[in-house]
Amino acid sequence: MRRKLVLLGLLPAGIGMGYLFYLGCAVGFAVCKFCGGADAGIQGRVRSIVIPLHNYEVHLHHWLLSLLAVATSALQGFFLVAPGLFYGILGGLVLQGIYCYNDWHRIVRRRILCPDLEPAD
Repeated sequence: MRRKLVLLGLLPAGIGMGYLFYLGCAVGFAVCKFCGGADAGIQGRVRSIVIPLHNYEVHLHHWLLSLLAVATSALQGFFLVAPGLFYGILGGLVLQGIYCYNDWHRIVRRRILCPDLEPAD
């Protein structure tokens, strides 16, 4: 269901921005697929950003960072290349993160702490 919603969300953006959006989306998806882990929890070529906070970990997923970049750049009117291509690449990063991983919604989780080992007598 979530996959269909994500794909349906890309249709209006692509219609409004043209074919460069879809081209950028394919490029962003392919780059993310190459650099990311094969499955959730498996380290890829690029390390994940995990911030430890006391008993919790905050995982800054690439799809979340890309979504923030899309929102910020859209509000500021900023883009590095043609807008359709720029937002398409970032959209491809978001698409890959949500479409390919089953833990995409887990941003904050409890840290696994190892208890101190007591010395043997």
